[in-house]
Amino acid sequence: MADISFPAHITVDRELGLDGLPVLTTTVSVADDVGALPLPKGPVGPDGTRGRPRFSFRKMGEIANIAARPTGLGPDDRGKWWHRIDNNGMDVWTGGEWRSSPDAVGVRGELSDPNVITVTDTVHDEKLTNAAVEFTGSAAAQRLQVTVPAGVSGPRGPAGTFGAINSAPDSDAAVAPTQGGLLAYQRGSRKFRSQSAPNGFGPWSWYEADFAADQESGVSQLVAGTFQIPALPFTWRPIVFGNLSYYCEHNDAQRARVSARLLHSEGEIVATSPLDVVGGYVYVPFAPAYSDADTTKTLAPTSTYATVPVGQVANLVVTVDRLRVNSTSTGKVGYRRARASLVVFAQPV
Repeated sequence: MADISFPAHITVDRELGLDGLPVLTTTVSVADDVGALPLPKGPVGPDGTRGRPRFSFRKMGEIANIAARPTGLGPDDRGKWWHRIDNNGMDVWTGGEWRSSPDAVGVRGELSDPNVITVTDTVHDEKLTNAAVEFTGSAAAQRLQVTVPAGVSGPRGPAGTFGAINSAPDSDAAVAPTQGGLLAYQRGSRKFRSQSAPNGFGPWSWYEADFAADQESGVSQLVAGTFQIPALPFTWRPIVFGNLSYYCEHNDAQRARVSARLLHSEGEIVATSPLDVVGGYVYVPFAPAYSDADTTKTLAPTSTYATVPVGQVANLVVTVDRLRVNSTSTGKVGYRRARASLVVFAQPV
């Protein structure tokens, strides 16, 4: 089937040839508007040879005339062109020859505003491996952001000298370090600060047979044991825990209490048991409590109460004290060393 149909006038002429055979001649006549119709497309042909990559024009300068064309150009110079003054044209080097386009250069335009590039940020991150440069804006108000990756690691340098921790920018030097202390992070200041060890030095501990033999007597005080802490190179306060079975004769005139005292049997109290009225032996704990006789002390971190000086041996004395309700009390108090224990920590001050 034909791709295009159109009306036409066909004339067929018949005449004899030289050999006597008939020859037919056909003449087709069409109107002018039909004759202007495009012919149908033919079949697609084979692919042609690949052309050379396109190139961008690069203006290199101006020359006076054809004689001033540069020499020694090669394929790598393809796309370079010069403004030729004598014909106001472009002389372009195609990689193998010159092509000239007369009057191709227009009138010089007005000078643009000077370009200003503002560097907004430079990011350096050792974790990055690829550099990046990003321009934003246009015309004379461009902004530049540069990302700089880490370079190749260099050789290991010599060992540096030791620095003082309290001179570091994230260290709070307002609090002096203590013997055996540690650094703790303070959220408020966002710095590290020296503080004493949570439970101090130690522990030193004693159990059962380390205490004095069982006693029971109508006296005001019994010493259940004397325990020695060696000299330490700092000022410290004892933190004392223990357990003891003790006895107080039951009457309305007395009570009894277990105490741990510093240095001697009448020294400062550093631990006590609950005050109670009993009629038999009771196994009770005693825990840190700082007091002088019947007056409990209020302590601050800077207090020197119940402390042991640097380099001094200290004794801790466990006592059972009769606390008279009135002056007529002569009842007995006592203790047993079975299951008795004492644990001591030295808290630096």
